[in-house]
Amino acid sequence: MDLKSWVTDLAKYAVRLTSGENIACVCCGAELFSDKYFCERCLDHLPFNVGYICGKCGRPIADDYPVCPECKAHMPDFTYARSAFVYDGEIVRLIREFKTGERYLGEAFADRMFPLLLSEFRGAELLAYVPMTAKAVKARGYNQAKVLAQILSERSGIPMKEDILVKTHDTAEQKELSAAERAKNLSGSFRVHERALCREKSIVLIDDVLTTGATASAAARALLRAGALRVWVLTVASVPERVQTP
Repeated sequence: MDLKSWVTDLAKYAVRLTSGENIACVCCGAELFSDKYFCERCLDHLPFNVGYICGKCGRPIADDYPVCPECKAHMPDFTYARSAFVYDGEIVRLIREFKTGERYLGEAFADRMFPLLLSEFRGAELLAYVPMTAKAVKARGYNQAKVLAQILSERSGIPMKEDILVKTHDTAEQKELSAAERAKNLSGSFRVHERALCREKSIVLIDDVLTTGATASAAARALLRAGALRVWVLTVASVPERVQTP
């Protein structure tokens, strides 16, 4: 780096320091100069979801084909889904921290979700989020999906209605269940609080991770039954397709 560039970066750093903006990488703690939340080294190593993806669930896939085997076998109810990252490496750790007290990470995640919101879901009229039960929110202190939706609504101007979706009861972890078990586990777990808000609307459903897609599909199904025109899904990260071993 030449002297002029170094002085320019130092001046930017000083302004951010005095303004109260984030000045350390949320991933490794290094000082920031060019990006709001991640240092250059971490940006080079973060698992961005930029390779082949399933046209339906948006998860990373091994080759360029329209939909992944899981979607082909059990097509989700949502229109399609996209994610900023692959659920791997440091992103796994950061999402776990986000869900267990480090609420400020929502800003960093939303910063990477925002371009997808604008480019992939043109015509979006309403933001919703995957809800938690009141008991679960009380235990955690907040709903991380709601945090993301609030930030994205503020940045985009797309309205977000609180509690448009309600979770009626707690459900077991989905990732170890079969497709039939997932459907049974989620049956009747979501209901729409204000159906009139959904009618003829293009809705983006926000969550932190798309794992099997079953939760997003069940939530989307409730919104579609309430009259939504289409339901897209936007998450921080998505789990790669499971490669079947012979």
